[in-house]
Amino acid sequence: MAAPLLAAGLLGALGRTRRNALWQTAAGALRRGAGDDLEPRDVTGRDAQDALLAGADPSAVAFLDRALRRLSADLDAAGRSLPVVYAAWLSDDDLHLQLAEPADVPPAPWQLGQSDAYWTLERYRLDAVRDVPADAEAPYPGLVSLGTRDDIRLLLNLEAVPGLVSVLGAPADREAVLSSIAAELATSGWADRMTVSIVGFAADLTALAPTRVRHLEDITGLLEVMETETRLRHGNLRHTGQDSVLRGRTGPARGHQWAPHLVVVGVAPTEEEAERLGALASVSAPLGIGYLVASDRPDLPGLAWEFRIAADGRLTEPDMGLQLAAQLLPAAERATVVTMFASLGEPGTTAGDSPATAPAFLVDLGAGGKPEVYAEIMGGYTLTGLADPDPERAAQLREALAVLLLRRSGVHRRVLAAALWPRGVTDDVRDAFVARLGEWLGTETATGRPRLTTAPDGRLVLSERVVSDWDVLRTLHHGAVAAPGPGLHPADRRRRLTDALSLARGPLLDGQRESGRFDWLRHEVVDAQYPLLVAEVALALSGAHREAGEGEPAYLAVRTALGAAPADERLWNELLRAAHATGRAEWLTGAAQWLAAHHGQLFGADRPLPAETEALLDELLPGWRQQVAAG
Repeated sequence: MAAPLLAAGLLGALGRTRRNALWQTAAGALRRGAGDDLEPRDVTGRDAQDALLAGADPSAVAFLDRALRRLSADLDAAGRSLPVVYAAWLSDDDLHLQLAEPADVPPAPWQLGQSDAYWTLERYRLDAVRDVPADAEAPYPGLVSLGTRDDIRLLLNLEAVPGLVSVLGAPADREAVLSSIAAELATSGWADRMTVSIVGFAADLTALAPTRVRHLEDITGLLEVMETETRLRHGNLRHTGQDSVLRGRTGPARGHQWAPHLVVVGVAPTEEEAERLGALASVSAPLGIGYLVASDRPDLPGLAWEFRIAADGRLTEPDMGLQLAAQLLPAAERATVVTMFASLGEPGTTAGDSPATAPAFLVDLGAGGKPEVYAEIMGGYTLTGLADPDPERAAQLREALAVLLLRRSGVHRRVLAAALWPRGVTDDVRDAFVARLGEWLGTETATGRPRLTTAPDGRLVLSERVVSDWDVLRTLHHGAVAAPGPGLHPADRRRRLTDALSLARGPLLDGQRESGRFDWLRHEVVDAQYPLLVAEVALALSGAHREAGEGEPAYLAVRTALGAAPADERLWNELLRAAHATGRAEWLTGAAQWLAAHHGQLFGADRPLPAETEALLDELLPGWRQQVAAG
């Protein structure tokens, strides 16, 4: 929670990994169910995820990224090169870039800072300027947090350092510093392409970003790689007429690969290795290569900056008189974070092996389970069973209820506060709001128990009498698709599937996100899970109808699901099978023509249909290409 940029990066990477796991599940690559929450099952994992949710500051990441790309675009438009930046100081209200040497006046809204070697941007000024061009380069992807001083965060530009950066201290403390830096580089939101090489420690961090991070066992292997890469980068600069990769990130050479390569060495080098590393680092700054090394001795060859980490978490650089509260990722916390990522790639189980994992909350669909409060969040946001709240607080109360509805296992107060107040809020304001939320939700009619309670683990939990259509969809999907009971009659199964499909009226919380609220949804997997569940329901329902010889209901079921999952190729193929099952040639021809047009709209007219879809069309509708062209 003391590392808001790192936490935001980890949350973003975790969200991408969860979505990939869902898509692999849909493709059959992982033996899971699409209804799996993909949430940590153990207390330690849940606490770690809560700490990330509560501690992340995605708005700070967005500010940093937008500010730097705006600067890159404006300098490029003016025909100016990017200045060399050694470090950045980030606060809640502004960003300061510490330049390697004085430069000209920066483009607005940037201003000169405390001297002509500082460029400063106040946060409110960035909000007033036009949007950043979509193709703006990330100019300083090597910036990474070291720690804080007086609530201002220092980011070192590792690729611009003219030599080695070393960290001295006890081995466990050094590793905690390096792990934090490596993890933030792996997941930072102000970088595009990047290679991060981790040497001699923390091989597990590759799970955070397998395409960005690689692990090498020892320094010997690293030296062979980096000596070759150094020569190649020198040659590429000569070929393009640039004196540094930084100059190449603006101007006519932008199309070249100017991505940095940042090396984090977790083992102390030998004398010979230190000499070779120092020689490489002494020429690395213009090449976009940076070296951070754990050291057990001072004055390494080629040393630029030497930090010391103390047992109390103070990070100092004596020559500069710099003292920070270090950003750390100790071994135990690192292992917990990595487990959250690695577990998503585990095969899991399917109904063929053992019962599919049930959602955290299953609705009682019997007569006795009728909800007292019902929320429709698929296709809008309407509430039944609650009095209208005070108009001044209505939006925030409704948003808080949405948070709780999408996290039925419980929400920590700090996590709820981070969702509703991304820039922070005091504990007393938060607790007063939670009390007000409980008053609005009221008590159960039958039992008199509060509809909002605090579980033994401290998380806020909704009563089972407060239900959403998303809860009902997940319950029906689990009982009719993921884990249908052996005694479920086919007619009852079709009825449940029909009921489930009828709930999918449109995008989740449609029309709510435009208000500037609900930014916390970016950390949820529900946006990816929703279309997959709808598609699986429709596929099961269409298959059941076709088995019963009912082609038209099968076709209509698939068309309904395509509104929620328009890019699901499984639905495309099932649409063709269902149209064929109707026995109406014009339905099949129309389906083929619609599918070709739909595919062209999504991916462009020049991209062919998927091979499986084309093969199915060849089987069901020979000569379909001519009919599609005519249509």
